[in-house]
Amino acid sequence: MDNLFVKTLLSFIHNFATIIWIGGMFINMLVFMPTALKVLDPANAGKLMQAVMKRYRVVIYVCIVILGVTGIPMKIVNPNYISIINLENQWEVVSFVKHLFYGLLVLLAVVNFEIITPKVGKAAAANQPEKVAKLKKLGMMSGMLAMFSAIVILVLSSMMRFL
Repeated sequence: MDNLFVKTLLSFIHNFATIIWIGGMFINMLVFMPTALKVLDPANAGKLMQAVMKRYRVVIYVCIVILGVTGIPMKIVNPNYISIINLENQWEVVSFVKHLFYGLLVLLAVVNFEIITPKVGKAAAANQPEKVAKLKKLGMMSGMLAMFSAIVILVLSSMMRFL
């Protein structure tokens, strides 16, 4: 694929999905959640965050698909690409590590949206504050690991441009 328009479009869509996912994650962790917890009582803050995350979950899953669909052809047309799992050059090694972190980020998103968040809702409905606190702490740790993974992905992506 040597079409500049197609390459540019794929790169733009890929970068836009990255910005939405990772930018949204940072805004959520550093701005939205702390503000909601500061301004609202815990019950209403929980309801608000649950409603926002229900909508944001769809956005994240769409971004995951977009990143996969656009990332594969972008990787294949890169002159440093050799094969699907090949560690013969620095670019391939960095690409492999980056995709391991991407996999971890996807896994953390699924765990947070499909396991931890529903359990928090059930524990809150069952009036189990200790369990809610434990699950929220687990969700926060998972979110911090996701933010770290996102930073690593961005650093590795930047590095790949110069290898």
